[in-house]
Amino acid sequence: MPKFKHKFVLSKYTDTCRTYTSGDSYVRIDFVSDSCMRVAVYNDEAGMLPTFCINPNNEFLTTGRSRLSTDGFGLCSPDISFSDDTEHFALPCGVDVELDKYNFILKYYKDGRLLFSDRSPLAYNFEGEFGKESYHYITREKGEYIFGMGDKGGSLNKSGRAFRIETADSMGYDAESSDPLYKHIPFYICENSVGCYGIFYDTSDTSYIDLGKEINNYYPAYKYFKTEDNCLVYYVFFGTKLSVLQQFSRMCGKQAFPPKWSFNYCASTMAYTDAPDSEAQMDGFLDKLTEYDLPCNGFYLSSGYTSIGSRRYVFNWNYEKFADPKAFVKKFANRDIQIIPNIKPAFLDSHPLYDELANKGYFIKNADGTPFLTEFWDGLGSYLDFTNPDAFDYWKSKVKETLLDLGILSTWNDNNEFDIRDCDAVAQGFGNNPVPASRIRPNLTYLMVASSYRAQVSNRPDLRPFLSTRSGNIALRRLAQTWSGDNRTCFKDLRYCHNIGLTMSLSGLHFYGHDLGGFHGDMPSRELLIRWLQHGIFEPRFTIHSWNEDGSATMPWSYPDIMPAVKKLFEQRKRLLPYLYNCAYNAVENEIPMNAPPLLYYDDQELYSQNDSMMVGRDILVPFVFDEGREYAEVYLPKNDSWYFGSRLYEGGQIIRVPIPLTEEMPLIVKAGCVIPTDDENTVFTVYPIENGTFVSDFFTDDGLTYGYINNDCVKLGFTVICDEDTVAVTYKNTGNSPFSPTIRLCLQDSRKLIVTEE
Repeated sequence: MPKFKHKFVLSKYTDTCRTYTSGDSYVRIDFVSDSCMRVAVYNDEAGMLPTFCINPNNEFLTTGRSRLSTDGFGLCSPDISFSDDTEHFALPCGVDVELDKYNFILKYYKDGRLLFSDRSPLAYNFEGEFGKESYHYITREKGEYIFGMGDKGGSLNKSGRAFRIETADSMGYDAESSDPLYKHIPFYICENSVGCYGIFYDTSDTSYIDLGKEINNYYPAYKYFKTEDNCLVYYVFFGTKLSVLQQFSRMCGKQAFPPKWSFNYCASTMAYTDAPDSEAQMDGFLDKLTEYDLPCNGFYLSSGYTSIGSRRYVFNWNYEKFADPKAFVKKFANRDIQIIPNIKPAFLDSHPLYDELANKGYFIKNADGTPFLTEFWDGLGSYLDFTNPDAFDYWKSKVKETLLDLGILSTWNDNNEFDIRDCDAVAQGFGNNPVPASRIRPNLTYLMVASSYRAQVSNRPDLRPFLSTRSGNIALRRLAQTWSGDNRTCFKDLRYCHNIGLTMSLSGLHFYGHDLGGFHGDMPSRELLIRWLQHGIFEPRFTIHSWNEDGSATMPWSYPDIMPAVKKLFEQRKRLLPYLYNCAYNAVENEIPMNAPPLLYYDDQELYSQNDSMMVGRDILVPFVFDEGREYAEVYLPKNDSWYFGSRLYEGGQIIRVPIPLTEEMPLIVKAGCVIPTDDENTVFTVYPIENGTFVSDFFTDDGLTYGYINNDCVKLGFTVICDEDTVAVTYKNTGNSPFSPTIRLCLQDSRKLIVTEE
């Protein structure tokens, strides 16, 4: 077949799928929904690795799913027409697709205008025209916006930048410029002058994406994706920014619903478990909670508890530090604090279990069958091969035996980037088909977390498990919460971690957080610690965690003189928990992120230059201060809504100045047309009415621990609010099985008469 000249013919088709061939090249199009299509470019279908990311049925996967499977999709039959070498597909969502079968160029139109297209004259690497990897080139519009890509740093808009897509242990990274970080999520949302679309490249191989950094005189403006994979499988989504995100997220399977306690403060530090008197340090932590009357429901137990000498050995308890681990766990449980122990998937070659595991063949192997050794924390070690069912089960049994049987309910799956780059390192694979481990690194992470998950579910099938993982692909959302990893202690990283968090939200990871105060560096200043806490009380994961260079531990009480301000923030978080938990449920059920930039919900160009605030749920807008020495924020209020702040109701479309002092709780800007639940000893619902008209609002709560809500053993309040000149009339109905009598009040800014009726 001549290079750069590829004539494709239709070789097989159904109402929802079309396959084209040219020589040894195949391209398959599946119309997987009314607003999404999948394109697969390959030479050998049998040689494709499975996917763990796509999972519309929300199944528990241990061997993955065929990348060409259509199981669980709401398949679409577009209107199809033909003209010469061109085919046209009219999708129900209003997008028209034109296929030029010469070099297989796809063009996408909305309202008769070009949304984007494959780059002419050649977009794919059919015959090695672009080198060895699989490529996809598409058009780029000047001034377009691109959001997503996982935990990528820098500005929220990724247009004009380039990224490596693989997982890395990036301790002490620069939140503005370091790349790659911990996640492997080749998904983005693009917005241009015509509309929005999203693309997800379904691969576990190391990849690279250029979103406009590269230019070439021989071509018009473009962006491109390349991967070391032997094929190219990608999904294209159409709709608004929000609907694109929702489609992608749900196609990958439901976000796991964490227990309610995990949304309260969960503490951590490396200093306590690295200390020789670890349990005494932990007892001192409990004493400080009592002294300052601070709420806490979890403690991430860093890996120092596993040490032998200066090294860390997963599943080992250091009995010199913790003489009776079971009693230690119970002591914290009696205070309603869950221990969340750190576990790592590599075993040092000096680990007491290493030889046993090597003899059983449980490690990633060299070509000659010996264990593959690579640099790990403290020395050389071997990664467990989680594609080996016996190794998968072994990890599960050790999680149960060494942790869960002590009364522990949760796991912290850490250092799980599987830093394997040697192409000769081999995993057992899926169905005993050996595969280079370097090709499936994020899948190995997923399987590690899946094994921990299985252990926890088997141990307490009545409880929703809680897991945290640092690395992985989008599949991790079905099992665990995540965080932004080992950030730095500085104002700059506070600003850019804000963007990293929102970027994870825009990539389908709704339950995330940061190491508040900064993980690596000096003890944060008083001002920096407060500014981090002001941000952290609105994050799904509210955790201070540190590895300070002087050996100190960043804690809420690190500066006793600012404790009045710290206590106000902790109390504000506690009051907001009913609202935050309701947001978490909405994230699970409706793919509405707990945290998001306002631009996700509003088509308002002014928002694209306003990045120092975020929506918490759909009803609260929070501004932040990221600059040292500043005590206010200039906040733009999105158009088409009105906003309550202070004693006033503001119209959207204007900038207001919001004081954010270091000594007070955080100011909230509340959207008109909502009902906000807060906890003042009991749950109180505050109505923020509109001037005239009707709106609805919903509230969910349950026992916070079990799966009872699936059987409707929960509270599901629906509010209908009718507003006129004189009255605000609220009608509510509880459709859940759990009895609930709400206390309802009108916001202080409104003087109308409140009328409450139960339906």
